[in-house]
Amino acid sequence: MRLQDLRTDKVNGVIISNPPYGERLLDDDAIIQLYGEMGQTFAPLKTWSKFILTSDEQFESLCGQLADKKRKLYNGTLKVDLYQFFGQRMKRQRDAPKQTE
Repeated sequence: MRLQDLRTDKVNGVIISNPPYGERLLDDDAIIQLYGEMGQTFAPLKTWSKFILTSDEQFESLCGQLADKKRKLYNGTLKVDLYQFFGQRMKRQRDAPKQTE
């Protein structure tokens, strides 16, 4: 799915993405645009967790949000980072306190 087509009315969810980076996307302007669009598209999804794998060390600044956690990994010899953005936890309806009249 294209990033621009992402629409949901779901309260909770998980997005895992391995966007183009390095040699897979040669144009720096395209990277800046893509990561900016990711930040804009994901921003309203406050209760969703997002996990993004990229070698671009500027990802957080380009998407406009600091990751909650960042893990260093390797894709062969290429250093990559897994940026983890954890969604806000919501109480389940069954766990919510009951209202009395």
